[in-house]
Amino acid sequence: MKIINRTIVVSRLTQIALIFVLAGIISSIAHRNIKTVNIRHFVMGSDMEGYYQYLPYFFLHDWDNFERLPYAKPYEEGKTLNIYTCGVAIMQAPFFLAAQVTALFFQVDTQNGYSNIHFSFVFIAALFYATLGFVFVYKTLKKIFPEMESLVTAALLFFATNLYYYTIFSPGMSHVYSFALISMFIYYVPDFYKNPGFASTLRMILPLAMATLIRPTNLIAGLYFVFYGISGWKDSKERIKLLATQWKYILMMLMVGVFVFVPQMAYWYKVTGTLFVYSYQSEGFPHILSPHITTVLFGARNGWYIYTPLMFMASLSLIYLALKRQLNGVVILLIMAIIVYLNGSWWVPTFSAAVGYRALIEFLPFMAIPLAFFIHKVYYSHHKLLKGSATILLIFFVVFNILFSYKYSTWLWWDSPWDWNNMLHIFTFPESASFLLLYGI
Repeated sequence: MKIINRTIVVSRLTQIALIFVLAGIISSIAHRNIKTVNIRHFVMGSDMEGYYQYLPYFFLHDWDNFERLPYAKPYEEGKTLNIYTCGVAIMQAPFFLAAQVTALFFQVDTQNGYSNIHFSFVFIAALFYATLGFVFVYKTLKKIFPEMESLVTAALLFFATNLYYYTIFSPGMSHVYSFALISMFIYYVPDFYKNPGFASTLRMILPLAMATLIRPTNLIAGLYFVFYGISGWKDSKERIKLLATQWKYILMMLMVGVFVFVPQMAYWYKVTGTLFVYSYQSEGFPHILSPHITTVLFGARNGWYIYTPLMFMASLSLIYLALKRQLNGVVILLIMAIIVYLNGSWWVPTFSAAVGYRALIEFLPFMAIPLAFFIHKVYYSHHKLLKGSATILLIFFVVFNILFSYKYSTWLWWDSPWDWNNMLHIFTFPESASFLLLYGI
């Protein structure tokens, strides 16, 4: 189903101008951050250090040291086990090597991979993958919606959600990398069904496999491939027949998935002597039979709809699409329902210290479709009041998100008592508002 019926033509010059405006805003904020705060704060500590430490220990240290990584949990015989997989490190590897070359060229001490140059390149990596995700979301939407609506939707996914924070303020976290990979996966799924082959299979499965390596729960996104374009039982039977005839490409998908996991299995084997390890150990899904769904969606600490209200509008649109069986609404709703259920079953369903519900960032590309549908319906209506109200609301979501990103304090959030009074106190923005006025945002 395509909705391009009154296409607004956006010239290449306008598109380039919009990109430069966005890049200018991001660069201004990034410069402010790097100049006023120790850059190590942005890419090290907590999960970020766990993801990153594979790189210096692979490229600059003796590999025997992998058995004793510093940011890891104690294991047997004096060893340590990194609970975080190496997917983020693989995505950062080209930028790590670029940092090494830059440091050597300018004769700067590399500090064994922990210099400010290396940290700066982690920031560049996050910006690169955020841009990549933005481009693929836009390209996916442009197949269905007018160009301007596609651009606006893609921009809202960045500026009006916590993807903004986890790109600008916490570039070492896994979310922006997963976001980019799942955006690519969604874009390439239709290509496989149009022209099954080696190239179309590889383009589709490699991003999904990498996203799964980064966060195993990202495998749920694979349901989009299975149920893409299906709107009834008849379609389901045809899909089974089609996939049966393409068994060699299904086998190829499994082989690519195993290949992508080889580095991780090699690390697990070196430390534990086994190829498969549940590295989170005691951390798991104790609430699987009684998930905290309301905590995930409406909780005072990090509730998705509370801290990213844009997604409430997108969710209403998604339910409508699912009921109408349009734009793959059913499978997208299924994917979102499963990931919300699993997150609500996690041992810490709030994901503790976080800006909004961070464990749903990687699934934002799916929500782009219902969000774009909502924007399309509003702005192609004849109700000026509706258009004006929606515009004001969307601008508010952007300003709210940016202000909150600057208000956030890791130490305040981390395992501290939390209720609605705390949250309402945080939503006062005198300092943040002055910052935005200073930068003209």
